[in-house]
Amino acid sequence: MKAQCLNIISMDNYPAKRVADGLLLIFPLKGITEIQHFITNIEVENDLFIINNSEIFTIKRNEQAIKLYIASDWFYDRGYDFFAYQYTSNLIRSSNALFQSILSLAQHQLNQTLTEALFESYMNNIVDIIASEAKVDIKYLKQQTDYSFYGITGEMLDYVNNHLDKKLTLKEIANEFFISQSNISTQFYNTLGMSFKTYIDTLKLSTSISSLLKGKSTISEVSDYYGFSSSAIYSKKFKHYFGYSPKDYRLLSKLDKSFPFTAEDYNTSTIAEIQNIIAKRLNKLNVQNNYICIDLHHTNESTNDTIVIQIHSIEEFHNLFANKSMSYLFEGTQKVIVYCMIDPRKLQETFMDESYGFINFVYHANVDLAFQITSSDDVNIYIDQIYSQYQAYLQAHPGLSDKHMHSVSYIFNVESMSIKEIYRNIIKIQQYREYVKFGIDITHLFNNPECFKLMEKQMKRIGFDYFFIDNHKLTSPYLSEDHEDLLTKQVFKFSNIKKIMNDMELEERAYFLLNVHNNYLLNDDNMEIIESPPLLMGMFKQMREYFTGVGIDLFQQQDEKIALYLYDQKGFRSVLGNMYERIMEKMRYEVKDFEYYTIVNQPEKISILVNDWRIGESETAESEPQNIQIHLNFKDKAMRRPYIVFYEKINSTFGNINGIIAPALRIEHTWSDELISKIDDYNKPHFSVMQHDFEEEHLTIDLNYNTVHIIDIYKN
Repeated sequence: MKAQCLNIISMDNYPAKRVADGLLLIFPLKGITEIQHFITNIEVENDLFIINNSEIFTIKRNEQAIKLYIASDWFYDRGYDFFAYQYTSNLIRSSNALFQSILSLAQHQLNQTLTEALFESYMNNIVDIIASEAKVDIKYLKQQTDYSFYGITGEMLDYVNNHLDKKLTLKEIANEFFISQSNISTQFYNTLGMSFKTYIDTLKLSTSISSLLKGKSTISEVSDYYGFSSSAIYSKKFKHYFGYSPKDYRLLSKLDKSFPFTAEDYNTSTIAEIQNIIAKRLNKLNVQNNYICIDLHHTNESTNDTIVIQIHSIEEFHNLFANKSMSYLFEGTQKVIVYCMIDPRKLQETFMDESYGFINFVYHANVDLAFQITSSDDVNIYIDQIYSQYQAYLQAHPGLSDKHMHSVSYIFNVESMSIKEIYRNIIKIQQYREYVKFGIDITHLFNNPECFKLMEKQMKRIGFDYFFIDNHKLTSPYLSEDHEDLLTKQVFKFSNIKKIMNDMELEERAYFLLNVHNNYLLNDDNMEIIESPPLLMGMFKQMREYFTGVGIDLFQQQDEKIALYLYDQKGFRSVLGNMYERIMEKMRYEVKDFEYYTIVNQPEKISILVNDWRIGESETAESEPQNIQIHLNFKDKAMRRPYIVFYEKINSTFGNINGIIAPALRIEHTWSDELISKIDDYNKPHFSVMQHDFEEEHLTIDLNYNTVHIIDIYKN
């Protein structure tokens, strides 16, 4: 038999289309397939891309790829409620089994050995994996596209989505947005690759199929619900786009349904080439699902891993060095900056007070210090008062020297000081002391990019060591007005911030993002990001792509804009505080990041950090039970031998103070330092030690929801 729903596509590009009544799978066989998915360009190579029901796409670049259409009937026949979910390949971890079924299906089709039984078997395997691993409940899917970045076109798209029950015409949209009809037509075609009319018609029709197939509504009722002027018009347009009337379409079987693509004929040599590619891909596939291959040959030194610890008060500063339990914060010395955001007048009062011990800490701390400067008066206080006291301290201790002190930086603010004033103060500071660095808070320029461009050359000439962006002071967090309606992974693409960075040509400089927000999960108001170890690990991984470092609070602040923090208001260590040492550990050694795990090669051990990927897609504390196992082994067979293995689990139960003492109870009472320390000793990740022989078998772990698993394999 020949499966109508399966094709090998090899043209360079294909025009914009909308998927209806099912999913479209694109699986490149050769080279990169570049897909414009709605308004985002995505490059796919050695992976699978899923285009959901009602979504539009354009193939902009292609060599050879498998195109597989799966009608909704395949899901319903297996007991899955297809239209209740959307599907993303990012969630799939049985990818090898899925790839094997797709490749085998294509191989049998090309070899002309495909039978109906084989076809059903492969399709059912594919559907079962996608339905069980790739689904995201539609009720959790708020708008995941940041329309604000696309200007007026984005506003029009948002309007269309919210008015599908209305008769949407070009004239109506033009009147709504005060734009000419020709302008709208041009914008739609240039942005989406299809006309306004085609976009509206196909969106309404594809969305209506769910109601049509359920059979609970008449064709006339479906037509009315989606804003068609009559059932006759609905039926006419339906037949134009799908080749069948709505009545006849209801009667089609899953084998009758296909997705229209340009038919392609292949000669014998081309078929042989494709068969050879598929055979090689099948041979390379490891049929073991969810397999982590530990390969130490391609690890690299970690970069962009600086943590900025934000200090807001004298009390916090004193706690930082007086509390011995916080000494772990400075183990990653060269990649930790303590940013003192304190009025220098308050700092001046206590700087030389021996009971506070600031002067001793500033000199001996194994950490870089940065001080906030908002005016020339601040500089005068640091030079005339604080620095003079510091010099007196050095003179009283002949064995001490300025050059042996760890780095000190001064961070100016371009909103409160002109660039000329900043430059004069830099010269002034340099006359008094050496071994100092300078940074600048450029948040104001991100809020006003037109000013940024005017000051670009001046900032380059001065040569600042740091560029700070304060997330709390941006016009909207991450410059994304819709950030509260987006998944965390979408927010941390930093599309608007990144665009300004690129335009300013300062990308090679050291950008630091301060005050990373601690929001509630998108689909669960009972859990914050700081309670999700996988989201935290994913955030830090994504931020490393764009920023040299990120800023978090030492203590939880009481204002409305809450940043991530290491300790809550009462001094209890947060989940992030419990993960901090592991995050810092990654900064000092060679690492290799993969999609859902990281390998860290250390002198005495190999660490593998495995993230649960499901919470990143659903962002809800609750999940349907899924028995997913991860299997680990060394690529180098010579390394497969017995090892001592330390195994940690960090999740909302292990390492989360909220699982021990409710937040309201912590706030209500006063807790002594001794009691806090004792409770923190209990508030640790789950930990166990074992011996495992990798020559005998893989190491297998059960992947728990909302959990980071850390496996330390000791070399000796």
